[in-house]
Amino acid sequence: MFKPHFTALAVTAIDGKIARYPGHLSDWASPEDKDALHAELDRSDVVVVGRATYELVKDRLDSRDCLVFTRSVKGLVRQGEHCLYCNADQVNLADVLVQYGYKRVAILGGTQVYSWFLKHNLIDELYLTIEPLVFGAGLPLFATEVADQHYDLVAVKPLNHRGTLLIHYRKSSYANT
Repeated sequence: MFKPHFTALAVTAIDGKIARYPGHLSDWASPEDKDALHAELDRSDVVVVGRATYELVKDRLDSRDCLVFTRSVKGLVRQGEHCLYCNADQVNLADVLVQYGYKRVAILGGTQVYSWFLKHNLIDELYLTIEPLVFGAGLPLFATEVADQHYDLVAVKPLNHRGTLLIHYRKSSYANT
């Protein structure tokens, strides 16, 4: 049976914030994080991103197939050669992925999109880059209440001499660890 693989990719400050405010570009992330991000995107069939995040970075995603989560459309609407707008509350995501042959799904956020995938227990892997700065306030990676979901540490990789870390987690095979 077809089962897509979902990988969340995120960069955070030490305090777990992905941005200072809505619309804040991730230009604060290191070049090494950008390299790691693009390497993982190259292994993916489609990028899932929220509409606000997509609007910020769509010029960087031009050549990639994108599934843009938004409540501004009914169902699924094609928006150009590589882009589908999707109301996740109105479509069966698995059906959409099968229809378009997407097996490896990269989740790029923002907070609502990461939270939607966590709430639906769909994050198989998480690549989390932690940059050595503190915002103090801002947007969290996740903002939803869920039953505990456990992940196993796969690797921790220093990306530069400033202290940027890339942490790779995989969903745990143990239900209650």
